[in-house]
Amino acid sequence: MREYKLTALMAATSFLLCSGLMTNNRQMYWMASVLGALMLGAYLLVKRGAQRPSVVRQCPPEMVEGETVEAQLEVALQARAGLLWVQAQDTATSGLAIEPIETEPISLFSGAARYHLTALRRGEQRLGPVQLTLSDPFGLFIHHQQIEDIAPILVLPRPVALPNWNWEGGGRGRFVASTLRGRRGEGTDWHGVRPYIPGDPLRRIHWRATARHGDWHVKEFETSQLAPTVIALEQAPTWRAEGDAYPDFDQAIRHIAWIALEAPRQGVALILVGSNLPEIRLTPETYADSRVLLRQLARVQPDARHSILDDLPRLIQQYGEQYRIALFAPPQEYSVFQAKAQSYQAQGYSVEVYA
Repeated sequence: MREYKLTALMAATSFLLCSGLMTNNRQMYWMASVLGALMLGAYLLVKRGAQRPSVVRQCPPEMVEGETVEAQLEVALQARAGLLWVQAQDTATSGLAIEPIETEPISLFSGAARYHLTALRRGEQRLGPVQLTLSDPFGLFIHHQQIEDIAPILVLPRPVALPNWNWEGGGRGRFVASTLRGRRGEGTDWHGVRPYIPGDPLRRIHWRATARHGDWHVKEFETSQLAPTVIALEQAPTWRAEGDAYPDFDQAIRHIAWIALEAPRQGVALILVGSNLPEIRLTPETYADSRVLLRQLARVQPDARHSILDDLPRLIQQYGEQYRIALFAPPQEYSVFQAKAQSYQAQGYSVEVYA
């Protein structure tokens, strides 16, 4: 349509100019000049582009994998460029998906875009740059312009239960059941009442204690063999890669997130270590705000220069007597990790491999 309008206008200008030359009619000269000036002005206006545009985004700074939200982008130009029609379109990194809902110019010098934003993959993602399509009021010329406006979004891992995970276990045989009294678990021996923790099943609510304290309380139970756990994550770049993503590594992070969020409800102390990760101990503050730990897990990448197996002797010496050690390894490296774990299992240590 734009090409047809421009062709028709140029043909009319040429006809008026030629007719004016043939008939020496000044009125036709004037009309041809007006049309020519109109086209030239529209061209220069569009090619000049947007000057100092302002960008406003309405989107959350954090999302969870699989979450979809509605976001909005609005671009406003200076009033002196008010003759420009503006269409704005946002872009995103591969970990975010954009599905436009509505894209329209809301006034002569501003444009807005509404879209569904879906978090596909954990990590530090970003929105931007912004793609602008500028047009004159007559729709004769268009100009594409890019605005380097970036909005970071941290995508948190989505906790996924590990099917073969078992909370029972111990260290090197020295972690006896008598030292575990008072720890919360999923057993059948009733231990007492404790405050409600988000995620506790409703069937455990202790109604009398809830009415007495004016706050939710639940029944807690003892589990015979619970030991603190060390989660050791392999961060060497041996994980399977698909472009800039590591699907197996991301799945391991999801399982670790589930374990970390479930540990306080089980009464299990947890330590997270990696071959390129400072030691993270779960604290009451972490239990109160689960996103504190999820933010740390969202930024973990398989970029270490050495394997967690190089740190395993130190972990055994430091934690092996009382802690169970769970190694999270790439599936293709499972046999190597399992052979190493069996050598320590033969010495009585509790070392498990998950891949």
